[in-house]
Amino acid sequence: MTEPLRDLKKNTELLILVRVLEDPAVKLRDVSEGLGITTQAVSQYLSAMRKEGIVKEQKGRLRPTRKGMQILQEHFGSLKSEVDAILRRIMVVDSCTAIAAKDFKKGDKIGLVMEDGMLMAYSDDKSSSKGIAMEPASIGDDILVGRLEGIVDMKLGTLVIIETPSELDGGSKKADIDRARLKIESLSPGLLVAGDLVGSALLAKATPEYFVIHAPVESAMSALTRGVDVVFCGTHESMDQMMHAIATLRKETGYSVQWSSIKV
Repeated sequence: MTEPLRDLKKNTELLILVRVLEDPAVKLRDVSEGLGITTQAVSQYLSAMRKEGIVKEQKGRLRPTRKGMQILQEHFGSLKSEVDAILRRIMVVDSCTAIAAKDFKKGDKIGLVMEDGMLMAYSDDKSSSKGIAMEPASIGDDILVGRLEGIVDMKLGTLVIIETPSELDGGSKKADIDRARLKIESLSPGLLVAGDLVGSALLAKATPEYFVIHAPVESAMSALTRGVDVVFCGTHESMDQMMHAIATLRKETGYSVQWSSIKV
């Protein structure tokens, strides 16, 4: 399937449809001038759009059909999502906040390093991401760093997914709690996440450690992108949501999360 941004024919058709929606009595010449194409091209597009059933003529005026309105909303909704993803990738960040690993004076050069999920500010030496202290700070303070250059080296966390039986298959009552416990202890994760109620019940049985239950996929991805190892526990449905988030991260940033899964 062609991505919305690359589907020039569909984009042109729907821009014509938007113009018709705004003014059913609009002249072909006005549409062609607005889109920078010939009047003949507009006429050909409209002919194809009539055959496709996305525009109709009513009392001498052009109107979008219900099918046309649905396609219009779906296409530009997908187009917005695609553009938003591109903007996130190219967004220029000029300043950030980090934790001072030493005392700084305003104007000092800083090197930024990600450690255990926190952005740390060191002296400007080996870091691939550099900036300037925008304020004085003592060790342990949060510090505003400006005039950023380069990209922080990111070492993503490791993900282990513990797949539980579904609710219909008995949920946590049928799970191998000891196997789950051993897997959690072997990884010693920085974050435990319950993807659903079954995962929450299993984690409560398998470990005395605190685990996240709110916004599970978002919390797990946030931790992973900051270098924190994560155990994510839930049914197959929750596992699919987690895998979709990993695939999206790879598509939008090029970063790949190392992951494994076990059934318990």
